[in-house]
Amino acid sequence: MNRDIIKHIGLGIVFVVSHVLIFQYLRVLGTIADPVLIYLVWLCTKYNRTKVLLFAAGLGLLQDSLFDLWGLYMFSKTLLIFMAYNPLSRLSENRLLAWQIFILLWGVAFIHNCFFLALGYFIQTYSIGLSPFLFILGSSFYTALVGVLLYVLKGR
Repeated sequence: MNRDIIKHIGLGIVFVVSHVLIFQYLRVLGTIADPVLIYLVWLCTKYNRTKVLLFAAGLGLLQDSLFDLWGLYMFSKTLLIFMAYNPLSRLSENRLLAWQIFILLWGVAFIHNCFFLALGYFIQTYSIGLSPFLFILGSSFYTALVGVLLYVLKGR
């Protein structure tokens, strides 16, 4: 393993821990942002599909173990990266504007939340007190907003 991969694994763990310790308690109308998803979208611009799929599976499994949702995050994140890698990997070719990043992250988070909710209802282990539409739309919006803030604060 080279140094960059180890650095990105550590940074991924930081994103998972921030989801558990910070974003879980920063709820807006019951919705939660998913910083790990933002990180995985960024990794799509850095690595090939196999490495990003392994990152998605590993970080998703770590999220599942900390939230006691065995397999929901891992499956939904891995499926999302598998399906959306090609368009996401082309993001490094252009410098996108903040509103373009927002739309992109909202779409990715929307698809992820649809997978997550569908899988949760399928195996009947994830009960949500909100309506599914508020969970899917609100959490997607919140995740996109956090992603744009990170994008703007990161700079070049």
